[in-house]
Amino acid sequence: MDLNINRSRNLSKKRGFLFWFLGLSIFLVMTIIGAIAIGSTYIEPGVVYKVLLNKLSNGALFNTEWNTMYESIIWEIRLPRVILGAICGAGLALCGVLMQCVTKNPIAEPYILGISSGASCGAVAVIVLGGISTLGITSITGGAFLGSILSGVLVFAIGTQMGRTTSTTRLVLSGMAISTIFSALTNLLIYSAKNSNQAKSALFWTIGSLGGAKWDVLLLPFVALIFVIIISLIMSKSLDVLLLGDDSAVILGINIKLVKSIIILLATLLTSTLVAITGAIGFIGLVVPHICRTISGSDHKKLIVLSSLFGAIFLILSDVVARGLFPPIEIPIGIITSLVGGPFFLYLISAKNYSFGGNE
Repeated sequence: MDLNINRSRNLSKKRGFLFWFLGLSIFLVMTIIGAIAIGSTYIEPGVVYKVLLNKLSNGALFNTEWNTMYESIIWEIRLPRVILGAICGAGLALCGVLMQCVTKNPIAEPYILGISSGASCGAVAVIVLGGISTLGITSITGGAFLGSILSGVLVFAIGTQMGRTTSTTRLVLSGMAISTIFSALTNLLIYSAKNSNQAKSALFWTIGSLGGAKWDVLLLPFVALIFVIIISLIMSKSLDVLLLGDDSAVILGINIKLVKSIIILLATLLTSTLVAITGAIGFIGLVVPHICRTISGSDHKKLIVLSSLFGAIFLILSDVVARGLFPPIEIPIGIITSLVGGPFFLYLISAKNYSFGGNE
């Protein structure tokens, strides 16, 4: 009798996950089409999907019955931006899942190790002090990536004890300290900016933007995202065990030091890559995992998939609001994610049935 009940529960959980997976996947596609349609020049969603399918099929599906200017707007301007938003949203949500699991801290998020502060400092340094002018945005991206890597190296150097052990607490505290230092340097650079345009550009970078989206910058974050998702799914059982506590994980044969080190390195790699392109976009890595945890519980295989989908949708919609709230002015997307994510998070932590472990 008990066996039948357990089978029924497992089947119900699988069906529930499949329902959410398919629902979010369909909604993601609809969100992408809708986000491409909305802009200073509105394009009918029907035209958007026809243009996209024609581009993918080399013009074999539909006759061109629309303004050819739309093809350039859709394919060269809006689609790269939307794809970057999906990649960044999925990546930040995934990193939030990983950091909350490794630290067993419900308020952990991708930037807990100071990665965003380092990246912002590097980018602002290039803007204010002057980078390689011939590279344009590439020099800013390079400065951000170097800043994030420097931040990660410093945190790991301080947070590890002579290379023998990796203390999560030391890493988090080191990250907070390094983040504070880099934030102070960033503010100092902004204050010393020679003109208002430099200060405005620097401030915009620290809050995040998808404005630098181009086809040639999408490959690296996409590859990094897919790589981290695959490794995370492979290690999902180990992540489940980590939530039971270090002692229980050791008893069950988990190499805690190895698992934590791999996960932290993966999160650092992915966060550094994303922040170097989009700047610091807050709240996604904090809020999205908690929302999805109410659906999937503590099963990290499901949590990773759902958080990635939900994070992509969340950031794409936030970018639509950032672009369309006060046209033609574009609001930094980090402001929108914080304004939307804050109330969601307050609701979640006030829910009586909510716990860090999810639905148990």
